[in-house]
Amino acid sequence: MTLAASGTVASIVPFDPTYGIAVVASVMLAVFVLGMVAFALAPVFSSWGGQTSGVAASATPDAEPSDD
Repeated sequence: MTLAASGTVASIVPFDPTYGIAVVASVMLAVFVLGMVAFALAPVFSSWGGQTSGVAASATPDAEPSDD
């Protein structure tokens, strides 16, 4: 009786390789999505930069000398 026929080789690998690849890919996707969400929400929770609102700083146009 060979090792493959007795099931010993099958018991060495505890899971299907396709399942392992799917788990690793899912974890990588979750880390990527969480990273993108963190970068998207960072300006909302960060006070770095000193401005409270980007709209107020850009709402006033610069005065031209010919406008007087």
